[in-house]
Amino acid sequence: MLVGGRGTRMWPLTFDVPKGLLPLGGLPFVEYQLRQLATVGVEEVFLAVGRELLGAWERYAASPRAGITVHLAIEDEPLDTAGPVRAILDRLDERFLVLNGDVVVEADLRPLVASESVASLALIEVADTSAYGVVVMDASGAVERFVEKPPLADAPARTVNAGMYALTREALAGYPNGRLSFERVVFPDLAASGAARGVLLAGRWIDIGTPQLYLAAHAAVHRGESALHRPTPHEATGADVAGRQAGEWSWIGPGASVAEGAVIEEAVVMSGAVVAAGAVVRGAIVGHDAGIGAGSIVAGAAIIGPGAVLGDGCEADQGMRVAPGAVLAQGSVTFRPPK
Repeated sequence: MLVGGRGTRMWPLTFDVPKGLLPLGGLPFVEYQLRQLATVGVEEVFLAVGRELLGAWERYAASPRAGITVHLAIEDEPLDTAGPVRAILDRLDERFLVLNGDVVVEADLRPLVASESVASLALIEVADTSAYGVVVMDASGAVERFVEKPPLADAPARTVNAGMYALTREALAGYPNGRLSFERVVFPDLAASGAARGVLLAGRWIDIGTPQLYLAAHAAVHRGESALHRPTPHEATGADVAGRQAGEWSWIGPGASVAEGAVIEEAVVMSGAVVAAGAVVRGAIVGHDAGIGAGSIVAGAAIIGPGAVLGDGCEADQGMRVAPGAVLAQGSVTFRPPK
């Protein structure tokens, strides 16, 4: 599982927490992948991680879980997408799965696991191809070519790379160790030799790559659209919540505190955060151990970074991001003129 990315689009939440370990409905995001892999009998997983934030991954790998053993494959320097797999090829079974760690496609993986090709790529049909790599197959299912993010009007197909592959060692054995890309090198080579096939899956795509997607993923999970985890509509495990939770869902992490008169509406408040009286957090994210001052408003997919403090009477909106540990004085930021 490829989880070595820095998650820059989710900064400042990823300042001290890898994107794959950000909570989604109270579960680390990577846990969704592991639960899905367990359904097809996977017992051992290697997480390809970098040196940055390694301690967080080490703690996660050491945490107890039933059914799957987790190992770390550590990159001393970035190896792209296929390089980390090539580096541990001798530790893998003759046939193995590779998954991108930044999305979850909840689907029946049995057709992918059962495929006997040298390389089988899981594909999903989408309505809009402009944000994805399109995979074009012939009538037999053999992959012919790849087209990166074509406009829908020009797209030769609507089948896109779902970020899950079933491979044999043969698919990678001919390449040297070092930086290596599945998308730019390995898969085009395999397609040219007729060794790559597409396996069409049907399922839900869950992505936490941006603040908006992260919030939408929470909404989907709380609506019961994930078979892998079903949190309660308003979950605040181990939190002190005297304020009101509004809307269809909210997630308030362990040790967080929401004062009387505060409102949390379809938002994420992470562990140890403090939301003072009269504050409103709506459609936004408050990082762990952050503080929201009395009467402040956090909205519009804004992110308050870990340990940051938004002073009384402030307003964070329109995607604003407050850096980790920053302290904004009372009334120092607002999107509305004073009354």
